[in-house]
Amino acid sequence: MKTIRSKMLLALFASMLVTVAFTVVFFIHLFDDILLNQVKQQLEGQTKKAVKVIRVDDLEDLDNDSFRFFIKDILFYADYFVIDGNDTIVASSSAGRVGMKLEGFPGTHEGYMILNGKKVLYSEAELPHKQFRVILYSPLSSLRAMYIPLFRTTLLSIAASFVVILLIGLFAVWRTVQPLNRLKEAVSKYEPNMPDKEQFLQADHTEIGELIHTFQLMSSRLDDHHRHQLEFLQNVSHELKTPLMSIQGYVYAIQDQVVSNDQGLEIIAAQSQRLIDMVGKLIQLSRLETVDEEWPTAVIDLKSMAEEAVYLLMPTALQRGVQLSAVADSFMVETAGEQLFQVLLNLLQNAVRHSQTQVSLTLELSSSDDADWVFHIDDDGPGLNEHDRQHIFRRFYTGNNGVTGLGLAISKQLAARLHAELVYSDSPLGGARFSLRHYPAEKEIQYPG
Repeated sequence: MKTIRSKMLLALFASMLVTVAFTVVFFIHLFDDILLNQVKQQLEGQTKKAVKVIRVDDLEDLDNDSFRFFIKDILFYADYFVIDGNDTIVASSSAGRVGMKLEGFPGTHEGYMILNGKKVLYSEAELPHKQFRVILYSPLSSLRAMYIPLFRTTLLSIAASFVVILLIGLFAVWRTVQPLNRLKEAVSKYEPNMPDKEQFLQADHTEIGELIHTFQLMSSRLDDHHRHQLEFLQNVSHELKTPLMSIQGYVYAIQDQVVSNDQGLEIIAAQSQRLIDMVGKLIQLSRLETVDEEWPTAVIDLKSMAEEAVYLLMPTALQRGVQLSAVADSFMVETAGEQLFQVLLNLLQNAVRHSQTQVSLTLELSSSDDADWVFHIDDDGPGLNEHDRQHIFRRFYTGNNGVTGLGLAISKQLAARLHAELVYSDSPLGGARFSLRHYPAEKEIQYPG
């Protein structure tokens, strides 16, 4: 009983049984009330008739054949007895009761009483001129015997309705489960970048259709992720292969004495450091994506941090003929300083690499989107085209220059962990602007994934 089909059928069957049980109980109760009310009215009428007979004739002239009535076209006879003031039976439709004392008579105008071990429905009237009371009664067992044909008909109709509803339910369950089974089959056969674009069926506006649409979106994201991961592996392999080939080439060159030992070792050391830096970035990116480690925080001055980052990159900027400046007011914040400083260095290095003559680091202490402070890194380089803008922060994206873009991917991850957001826009200097927007703790930040 673990499948959806079995659970739905069990729930349908149980609900139908409960519905039938309630219907039968309420039907019997309602029919019983209607029948007994009709019998009471008939007995009351027959009792009045008996009073008239006794007033005209003597008690011995009473005949229970005279006290008959119809219920649902079925003929019933009412029995009677007449009692005196001492509850002694002086006349009865059953001669054996004459002279007996009536025990347990409620003494009400109408109702129920036990007579010879049977429950009967009775109606009573007084004979004032003779101080007698005449009582007409009818056993409930004989009255309720008429339930049998009606109850049989009712059960047959309920059984027929039960079968029809069950068939409709089976069909509804089949229609519900069929697309789920097809979706299950499609998911079990799913592979990234499958050529069949309709592998998850056609979505509609039903709940199952929305589920199918969700799987379609999921498969698209998986395909996109898989494609970018392959591109990333290819590009990283190429990036790793280039320094390795250089190292291997200079090792052979030193062995063949084509280059001097000092010159060859200098190139080998530089390329080895390049490999170490690249592997280090890959390890850092992997840790940011998989390890939720605690970063120590401290109170720092954002102005001092900005000036220190500019000071460290000033020699590199001067070598490239780039003017590097920082514009910031003193502003104290409590944050993970080491990680924030790494983001600034990554963004400044990226700006210096692509700038022509000028790079500016600006601290903004108010923002239109509720950020409490924002770092803007502007350059006067060529900027980014529309395609690069949409993918520049992807962890597996490779730009037109062949660089894997690990620095920006790491910066995006660091920014999110710092409760900040890294965005791209056009710079007032004519090139690219990367903005690091820090938000208060209560604002939700979308982590890159």
